[in-house]
Amino acid sequence: MTAIERPARATESPGARYWHRSLHDYAAMIRQGPGGREGGPGDPERFARFGDLPGFPLPPPPRTLGALSRCLGPRRAGLGADDPPPVSAPSAAFHSALLHYSCGVLRTEFGPTARWPYHRAVPSARCFAPVETYLWTPGHEGVPAGVYAYDPAHHTLVLLRAGDFRALLGAALGADIADAVGVLLLSTVFWRTAFRYGAYAYRLCAQETGLVAGNALMVAGALGAQGHLHHQFLDGVLERLTGVARPDESIACVIALYPGREDDGRTILRSPARHTEAELSTAVGTVADRPASTATGVRSLSDLVEVDTAARLTDTAAFVRLPHASSPVQSAVGGTAVAGELADCLRRRTSGAPAFNPERRPVPLEAVLGAVKAALAPFVSDAVPQGTAPPVTAHVWAVDVTGAEDGLHEVTEHGLRHLGPVRIADLGLEAANINYRTVNAVVFLSVPREQAQAAFGDRGFRVLHHEAGAVAQRLCVLSTTAGLAARIHNGYAAGTVARALGLSPGHEPVFQIALGTPGADERYLMPVPDQLPLTHGGSPARKAVPAA
Repeated sequence: MTAIERPARATESPGARYWHRSLHDYAAMIRQGPGGREGGPGDPERFARFGDLPGFPLPPPPRTLGALSRCLGPRRAGLGADDPPPVSAPSAAFHSALLHYSCGVLRTEFGPTARWPYHRAVPSARCFAPVETYLWTPGHEGVPAGVYAYDPAHHTLVLLRAGDFRALLGAALGADIADAVGVLLLSTVFWRTAFRYGAYAYRLCAQETGLVAGNALMVAGALGAQGHLHHQFLDGVLERLTGVARPDESIACVIALYPGREDDGRTILRSPARHTEAELSTAVGTVADRPASTATGVRSLSDLVEVDTAARLTDTAAFVRLPHASSPVQSAVGGTAVAGELADCLRRRTSGAPAFNPERRPVPLEAVLGAVKAALAPFVSDAVPQGTAPPVTAHVWAVDVTGAEDGLHEVTEHGLRHLGPVRIADLGLEAANINYRTVNAVVFLSVPREQAQAAFGDRGFRVLHHEAGAVAQRLCVLSTTAGLAARIHNGYAAGTVARALGLSPGHEPVFQIALGTPGADERYLMPVPDQLPLTHGGSPARKAVPAA
C-alpha cells in the first residue's frame, strides 16, 4: 500500500477496509495476530460446553440420505420411487440426520502426523470448526418446543429456552415463517480460528459459515425439506434468544426449513410489517444457566470486532436484495457429475493431506464441468431475486483435464470459454503446500464486491462469502463422484488472480479450490461410530434427558 493510498483507505467504512486488507494484505493481518499453535496452552476447545442444561440425545443418524441430484435446488418433477416424502413435521430422526450430516463429526484422525483430531462434514481451516449450530423446533417426540444448541460431541440437543418462538423468529427475519418445520441458526466462535490467524479469522469464519450453510441446504433437500438461506436479520434479537455473547460469538446466518415441494419451491415471503431490534429485544430475557464463555483475546483484534459490529442490522426496513443480474449458469442440474449418494459423498469428502500432492491421473472434462455447473445451481436466498443463481462466477484452470485445453477457462451456460494458457506465476498462487503440477484443475469463485457493498453495506462481505461458500461446499462434495479431493486454500494474490481471470472492476476472487486425486497419507481417518459420543479432549460426557 502506498503512502497516497493510506489516507483514502482511512476514510472507508470498516467493511470496505476489511475487503481490501483480507484479500490484498492478508499475510500482514496474520503476522499481526497472536500466532497460536494447535496443542499449545492457548489452544481453544473445539466443542462448546453447556453445563447442566438439559440434553435430549438424538437417535443414530442413517447411513444413507439419497441421491445427490435431488438435493441441489428445488425439485422440478414428481417424486421418484426413492425420494422421501416432504417433511410435514420435524422428528428426532429428521434432526439426527440433518444435524449430523450438516455439521457433525464424521471422522477422527490418527497417525504419526495427525494434528487435527475431529473432521466434520465441511472443510475447516486446520479443523478449528468455529461454526456452532442452534435450532428452533416446534417440538416432537418428547422434545419440547424451544431453542436448542446442537452438541456434536454427543449428538445431543441442549435446551436453551422452552417455548414457541416462531413469531419472534419471523419478525427478526422480516419473513412469514408460519409453515416452517424448523429454523437453523449458525454462529461463529471467532477465537477458535483467531487464536492463530488474528483478525484474518473473520474471513475464514465467513467462508466456513457459507460451507456449513450450503451443506445444510443439501442435506435438508435430501431429507425432503427445503431450506431458505437468510443473511439479513436483527442480530441482537437472535443473539439474545440463543444466549450468544458478543464479540466472542456472533450469529452469522439463518436457514428456515419448510416442507419440500415438487414445483419450483416456496419463495421467501417478506413480511410487510417493520420490526426493530429495540422493539423485539424487550420480549427476550437472558438464557438461564448457560455457562459464561471462557475469556479470549477477541477484543484485542480491533479489525475483526470493528467489521463484525459494522455489519449488524437493527431494522428490517433495511433489508434489500442484489439487483437482478444474469448468472453464468442457469441451466438445469443434470449429468453424470451428480450421480452419487449424498451421505456416502460427505463421508468421502476430503481436503487431502496437509501437503496436497495429488497423484497424476487424468480426469474427463465432463466430471469437472458437471460438478462446477451443478454447484452454481440456484438455491433460495434473501440476497438475490427468487430463482436467480448465487452471485458467484466460476473460472477453471485446467491442468490435466481430458477434453479441455490447458489454461484458464470461464464457466458459462454453454460450457467452458477458453481464455488462454497460463503459468503458475501469472496467477500469483502462494500456497506452498499445494503441488500445482499434479492437480487436475483449480476452480476460482469470484463475487461482485462493489455491488454488494453498495447494497448491503458492511454486511456485504459476509453475505458474499456465505453465498460463495455454499457453492464451494457443493463443489467439494460433487468432486468426490470423480474420486477427487477438493482443497480450499486462500494462498493467492487476489489482484493478480483477478487480472488473469479478466474480472470486471469491483469483482474479487474469494475461493481457490484445487482438485486432484488424493495420494498416500500417513494419517488414518476413522469414521465415527454411529452411537459413540466423543468425550476426549474437548467436551466431557454430559447429563442428558432421554427423548420419549
